[in-house]
Amino acid sequence: MGLQKEYIEAGRITKDVRKWLIGFVKPGMKCIELCEAVESKIKELGGVPAFPCGIGVNHVTAHYSPRSEDTTEFTEEDVVKIDFGVHVMGFLADTAVTVTFNERYYSLLEATQKALDESINTARKDQRAGEIGRTISSIASKYGFKVIENLSGHTVERYTVHAGKSIPNVYVPNLPVIRKDEVFAIEPFLTTRDGAGYVVEQKEETIFSIVGRRKTKQKRLDEFIDAVWDSRRTLPFSPRWFERDFGDVERILKELVRMRVARAYPTLVEGAGKPVAQFEHTVAFQDGSLVVLT
Repeated sequence: MGLQKEYIEAGRITKDVRKWLIGFVKPGMKCIELCEAVESKIKELGGVPAFPCGIGVNHVTAHYSPRSEDTTEFTEEDVVKIDFGVHVMGFLADTAVTVTFNERYYSLLEATQKALDESINTARKDQRAGEIGRTISSIASKYGFKVIENLSGHTVERYTVHAGKSIPNVYVPNLPVIRKDEVFAIEPFLTTRDGAGYVVEQKEETIFSIVGRRKTKQKRLDEFIDAVWDSRRTLPFSPRWFERDFGDVERILKELVRMRVARAYPTLVEGAGKPVAQFEHTVAFQDGSLVVLT
């Protein structure tokens, strides 16, 4: 059985957005402007955002998507990570690129891209996931950088961005093997030599998902759950996507998180406040070869 055609289509759209994106990011651009442009481009090309476009500036590493009122602008000193995904009928592709305007960090980006390329080149069917991490950490060390050890790649499944298996960025023994019918994302995160090499959670939460569709017996909350479920199921979403129809979405989400109907994703930052670079591709084995979908 071949790879589901919707995965291939999601990958094609993601690849086109990725190419367009590289020349689009400029100093002086607002974070929210970039985020909404990426999400709009995905829709323009026939896809749906698999999750809110994540923008990580410098030490902000993952799970941050700007709110509508965010006024942050990129400067010439910044390292900017753009993490986005596309789904077609729930079949999704996940990717990330890093852009910098600061030549001081060119080698950090080069090493991170190299770690991704080499891990893809050396991946084999029925290989243990930890071996991919070995390659990534080896490249990082060779270039004089640190891996973010508590972030990892992951398998993907229909309507599930992070499925059952992790693809670590360091060697971990005795992990499950990667099977020929699995679609998975490899995503090295590298930081500077003086970085902590791990991320920590912040209180700020800008990305959410519905855990399960169940009634709360509160009309407004139930209407919100139905709206999210009909368009997203359990895929992550941004509060700004529902502000026009529901107004005070933050208050609704606070209550749903308290009820454990919704999940919040805390923003993750580098433990020592150092800049982080990230590159990511979604891949799958097809006819014995590893195919890069994105």
